[in-house]
Amino acid sequence: MTEIVESAVDADPRASSSPADSPSRTPWPALVTLLAGGGVLALVVSDGPSILRAVSVPAYIAVAPGLACARLIRIPDGLSRFVIGVALSLALGVLVAQGMIHLHRWSPLLGLSTLTAVASLASLTELVRNRLGQHPWREVGAE
Repeated sequence: MTEIVESAVDADPRASSSPADSPSRTPWPALVTLLAGGGVLALVVSDGPSILRAVSVPAYIAVAPGLACARLIRIPDGLSRFVIGVALSLALGVLVAQGMIHLHRWSPLLGLSTLTAVASLASLTELVRNRLGQHPWREVGAE
């Protein structure tokens, strides 16, 4: 019985793949989040076209901060990660708005800047963690 289980584990190609090959290790979502945050802030600060701001700012607020944080958890299922990310984005948006109201510092630009900072910090954390995980001196697992 033990031989069957061991051979089944050896036959599974996903079991032998390194953590660097997993989809949560790809750097492009974190880079896109960083670029999107800068783009949305630049669009708002430079008073860009209103139709472009009306589409991009709510989409960014509803998706980017929570999805950047949800990627740190490394949920394997993409749909679950997306749903948790959107829920977390909306929760972060409400918390930032409540904090600004409580501190008597209500400003849409301050709220967007705070959410962009949260998303950028989570994305940078993911990039640094992935970069550190690629070093040959770092032990991946017990052998």
